[in-house]
Amino acid sequence: MRLKYFVSIIRARFSTPILEIPMCGMRKDLRASEQVGEFRSLEFLPFGHEGKGMMFKKWIAGCALAMSISVPAMAAPAPFGLEIGKATVGEMKNKHSARSSGTNAYSGGAMYQLDVSRIEFDGLKSVLVIFNPAGKVEGVVATLEKDRFDEISRSLSGKYKTVSKKLPFVGDKRIVWVDGGTEIELNAPHMSFVMTMQYVTKDLLKKFNNTENENAKSKARNEASQL
Repeated sequence: MRLKYFVSIIRARFSTPILEIPMCGMRKDLRASEQVGEFRSLEFLPFGHEGKGMMFKKWIAGCALAMSISVPAMAAPAPFGLEIGKATVGEMKNKHSARSSGTNAYSGGAMYQLDVSRIEFDGLKSVLVIFNPAGKVEGVVATLEKDRFDEISRSLSGKYKTVSKKLPFVGDKRIVWVDGGTEIELNAPHMSFVMTMQYVTKDLLKKFNNTENENAKSKARNEASQL
């Protein structure tokens, strides 16, 4: 964010010119001790007499502190009203009708299937919500009718940063977006009537990839031992 400085010099009926500078939402008066345009010595009225350099440093520090306090953190993606990394099991149950689907092998947390008949979203077939052991959402995986691929991909591209895209004329279609610590993927297999849309944390994705790699190595070692 760029700070814009608006300086106005009030001349009328004052023998000593005054500069009024809005600073981080508060107006502070600076009284010039010399003629307009020559700021060799300035009086910072709220704090008494200070040098120009020290006054300016305090002003910048105050602005930085105010900005750090007033600017909120960007919210994570929230598919179906469930903010990734923050929404809890209780919050999910307040928003949706859901049933338990056991424990996720990769996150180590609970899984729930949402009742999609109560969600107003055309073409929605299923929604699986994955939690971590602390009870926070780490993934949302939805199955939808594939004919909505173009429409949904345009919507996601307007909200998130595209990192990879595979859109052959004939074949599997896949687009991946990122938003902070969340990866969003839309995957439409060529030989299927449905597609998947998933939102997962990078931590969960890392656990999944590590587990799959270990499983592949274990399988290879097992096969090699039988030769």
